[in-house]
Amino acid sequence: MKNILFATTALVATAGIASADVSLSGAANVGIINNGTAAAQDNMYQNMSITATMAGETDGGLTFGASLTVRNGDDVDLDAGDLQLNDVANAGNITELSDTSFGSIYVSGDFGKLTFDRNGLDNVMDDDYDDMDVQYDYSVGDLSVSVTADIDNNDAASTDHNDWAAKVGYTMGAIKLTAATDDSGESDVTVAYTLNDMIGLSVNLDSDGQTVSSVVESEATVKATYSNAGITGHLALTDDDDDSWEVGFGYTAGAMAFGVTVGEDGDGTDNDTDITASYDLGGGMSVKAATNERGAWFVGTALSF
Repeated sequence: MKNILFATTALVATAGIASADVSLSGAANVGIINNGTAAAQDNMYQNMSITATMAGETDGGLTFGASLTVRNGDDVDLDAGDLQLNDVANAGNITELSDTSFGSIYVSGDFGKLTFDRNGLDNVMDDDYDDMDVQYDYSVGDLSVSVTADIDNNDAASTDHNDWAAKVGYTMGAIKLTAATDDSGESDVTVAYTLNDMIGLSVNLDSDGQTVSSVVESEATVKATYSNAGITGHLALTDDDDDSWEVGFGYTAGAMAFGVTVGEDGDGTDNDTDITASYDLGGGMSVKAATNERGAWFVGTALSF
């Protein structure tokens, strides 16, 4: 990524004032997409984004910074998730977007890191909820702690998952334990074990992982991963209402990458399949393509600056 340095020094009359860095980066996507539904059309898409990043340090050693992203164009990010977007309800058309966030501001030191991003931070237990305002992160040795909270609810009626969330991680050699909860009282616990440089194993227990007949129930997922010499793979089995599963394979050779994921679709009636491919042309430009079992597809270029 090429950054444009706007300001690294300042002329000041008082000694001891540290300089700050301000830089710009950008990204753009362009191509053709079709979501594979009966009403689908071939659509051209394009989007662009600009991110301004600022960083500085106090005389006492505190680091601080901020970032702001402005994005417009079409809601396509060139990943397999785009194949599920813009369904029949949108007549096969892609969704336009124009987005400027409140921006992210942080202060970091020996006490940890405080991040402020109004309505822009994920619930650290369940990232389906992403309107938190403040996050605190702290780590010492093998222990890490993260807490997020919603500050500006304006006394509105509280709903589960929208007030606060907390996560604790601890590593003991090859074993990593992560436990999270939030204001809903639900929990999410993962135990991961690194068998060697190639194989990893994990078990996840999610107390509200599924809804069966309008009742929230727990689910457990066992996952194995493999990575070696450009080949990756994973197998996940979930003990839920329909015993869902997923298997994935990936291969990377030089600038080329290929991947396929097959899984039970969530209601036990069919399988989902995603196939992706990309080629890195260098200099910040790559070509990407994907398709799935419904015949949805996209092909295009991703640019970074």
